Amino acid sequence: MSTDAYNRRMQEELAEFNTPSARYQQQLDQWWQSQRALDEEFDDYYMVGGFQERWSETSSFTKGRRDRDWRVK
Repeated sequence: MSTDAYNRRMQEELAEFNTPSARYQQQLDQWWQSQRALDEEFDDYYMVGGFQERWSETSSFTKGRRDRDWRVK
């Protein structure tokens, strides 16, 4: 691919991101991602003996799906 064709394609892609519908979609995506992060933060707590504990701050000798290093080898 030549440099001119590459530059032209990049200009077309940048123009697509500058449309009103793309900007609205970016706002919706940002709002949705913040909602998911908020739900994930609330999902991080669990009750132990009447106290709230966080899964992410609880040490464990076994790896479970809720551990940050679940797929890490």
